[in-house]
Amino acid sequence: MSSLGAILNSAVTSMQASQLGIAIGSNNISNAQNPEYTRQRLITAPGASLESRISIGSGVDVVRIEALRNRMIESRRLQETSSQAGADLLHRTLSDIEVQFSDTDTSGLMQSLSKFFNSFQTLSTDPASPNFRQQVRTNAQSLMTQFRTLHDNLANAKTLLDRSIAEKVSTVNSLARQIAHVSGQIADQETNGPANDLRDQRAELVKQLSGIVDVNELETDDKFYQLTIGNNRLLVFGTDTAPLGTQEDLPAMFNSGEIHSAIDARDNYIPRYMDALDEMAYEIVRQVNSKHSAGYDLNGNKGIDFFQPMGGSADASALMSLSSAVAGSASKIAASGASDGNDNRVAAQIGNLLFQPVFTGGSVSDQYRNLVFNVGSDVSNAQLNLNQHEAMARQLELRRQSMSGVSIDEETVQILQFQRAYQASARLIKTVDELTQTILGI
Repeated sequence: MSSLGAILNSAVTSMQASQLGIAIGSNNISNAQNPEYTRQRLITAPGASLESRISIGSGVDVVRIEALRNRMIESRRLQETSSQAGADLLHRTLSDIEVQFSDTDTSGLMQSLSKFFNSFQTLSTDPASPNFRQQVRTNAQSLMTQFRTLHDNLANAKTLLDRSIAEKVSTVNSLARQIAHVSGQIADQETNGPANDLRDQRAELVKQLSGIVDVNELETDDKFYQLTIGNNRLLVFGTDTAPLGTQEDLPAMFNSGEIHSAIDARDNYIPRYMDALDEMAYEIVRQVNSKHSAGYDLNGNKGIDFFQPMGGSADASALMSLSSAVAGSASKIAASGASDGNDNRVAAQIGNLLFQPVFTGGSVSDQYRNLVFNVGSDVSNAQLNLNQHEAMARQLELRRQSMSGVSIDEETVQILQFQRAYQASARLIKTVDELTQTILGI
C-alpha cells in the first residue's frame, strides 16, 4: 500500500506541475503582442525518493518560474535606446532649424541679400533718382528684418530646448520614483516567490528613462537594486531616490539620451549658426559703411555711415539698423565718388560687394552658402547617425525577442505537452484508485 501511496503522490505532484505549466504557457500567449513582456518558463526537477527499499520518486518538484532574460542583451538594449533617442532628438531639432535657411526664389536671406546689393546697382544707373534711393532703404529694411527673424528663430529654438531640458529632468525624477516604488514591491513579493511581472514593469520604466538619459542598473546578490545615470550619478537606491536638479552640471554628466542631445544642440550647434549669422551681418555693416562713408550724398556731404556702426559681431544679426542720417532722409545715401554727385562710383562699388571676396568666407553670398551648407551637413550627419542607431536597435530587439519574446507556436506545443502529462497523471491516479479498491476488496 505504501508503494501505491508513493505512486499516487507522484501523480498528484505531476498534475499540479502540469497545471502550473499550462497556466504559464497561457499567460505567455496572452502577452505575445507585448514587446516588453519577458517569456516565462516553468523549471522542474525530479522529486526526491519517498521509499528507502525501492526507488520510487515523488513525481515532479517545481523549482521556480523563470523569466528568460539575457542581462547582456538587456544592458546593450538600454544603451542603444539612449543613443537612438538622443540621435532622433538631435536630428529633429536640426531639421527644424534647416527649414529656417530654406531659401526660395521669392523669400529667404539670400533673396534679401541679392535685392539689397542689386538696388545699389540700380541706383548707380541714376544716382539722383528719389525712387531708386527709396528702394535702397526699403531693401535694407527687408534685409535687416530677415537677419533679425533668423536670429530670433535660433534664439527661440534655444529657449524651447531649455524648457525641454527642464521638462525632461522632471520626467527623470518621476520615473525614478516609480522605479523605486516597483523595486519595493519586487522586494516584498520575492520573499514568497518570483515577481517576474513586476520586473517587467520596472524594466519598461527603466527603458523609458534610458531614452532620456544613459542609465546603468546594478542588483546585488541579496536583490538590492541601484540605478545610476550618466557618469555614475546615483538616482535610485532600493526604494529611495536622489532627484536630479536642473542646477547640476548636466552638460558634463550625460553621454547619450535626449537631455544630452538637447544640451548639445543648445550649447554647440545653435551658437555656431548664430555666430556665423552675426559675423555675416557685422561684415556687411562694416564693408558697406567703409565704402559708403568714403562717398558723397546728394548734398555733397561725406563721411556718412549707411548702417549704424557696431563695435563687434555679438548679436549683430539682431542689432542691424540704419544710421540716423540715412533713416532720416534717402538723400543722405552716398552714391557718388565726387562731391558734385555726378558719378555713380560708390553705388556701383557697394552693389559689387555681393560677389566680391572681401568677407571672411569669400563673398557675402559665399559666406551665406557656407552657413547653409554647414546646417545641411549637420542634418545629414545626424540622419546617418540616427539610421545607424536604429539599425543596431532593431538587431538587439531581434536578439532579445529570440530569447525573451513569445512564440505562439512554441507555447502551444508546451501547453499540449503539459496537457498530455496531466492526462497521463490523471489516468495513473485512476489506475491506482482501481488497484486500491481491488486490494481493499480482497
